[in-house]
Amino acid sequence: MGVVRAIIERMFQTAGDHTLKRAQVGLIYSAVQLNNQAIGVAYTFPKGEHCGPEMLHGRKPHAGRKASEIIPYLGDKNLVFSSLALATVNALLAGRNLPEGVTPGDILDNLDIRKEDQVCMVGCFLPLITALEKRQIKVVSVDDVPKPCTKPPEEVEKLLPESQIAIITATAIINNTIDNLLELADSCREVAVLGPSTPLLTEAFSQTTVSCLSGIRILEPEKVLQIIGEGGGFSEFKYYVWKVNLRLRKD
Repeated sequence: MGVVRAIIERMFQTAGDHTLKRAQVGLIYSAVQLNNQAIGVAYTFPKGEHCGPEMLHGRKPHAGRKASEIIPYLGDKNLVFSSLALATVNALLAGRNLPEGVTPGDILDNLDIRKEDQVCMVGCFLPLITALEKRQIKVVSVDDVPKPCTKPPEEVEKLLPESQIAIITATAIINNTIDNLLELADSCREVAVLGPSTPLLTEAFSQTTVSCLSGIRILEPEKVLQIIGEGGGFSEFKYYVWKVNLRLRKD
């Protein structure tokens, strides 16, 4: 079973009677607040055939809808609705206690990265690239959006298998490319899924090569909702969250 299907099945079963109190589609992130006040966020793809707020036409309002109605849209080709589905999943998870073994802090403090390693980053996390290069670690990054430090996405099929460390953006869950990326990273010593969109759901990744989930816990929901509604991203709401890491396996 793939990661997206595993998330849907697990969370659909546990969604209960939770409903959406509020849903926001911002320029960079989407957010969902449930009737228990818990919120979750997920990345909003800005460009492409199946992106943009207009993709929600005919499907509003969302307030009052059951969480179990939204979750099955995870992985849908309509990326806006897929994003809302993952935000709903993360809101449901936010209403629970953190899984046992969660540690705060930076992802790099939770991975076994050695000087001779090559790190392949799917998605461009500039602060991580800078930190790794300062440690004289070789980093290659692929991204759909061209940047000076990235390679085109088609090169991932070569770069992931020849790397020892894979750091994969959780947005790959939204566009349903996660399974292919994890298969390409099968030989990596460490495989991390990273970003505010990351669902801390061990059951969905237990049969994969993922060794670490790195996401967030929201500390000040109203401030995060305001920032996302005003078009802000993680650089603005990072002050109101707690970075958390969850190891899934130990060598």
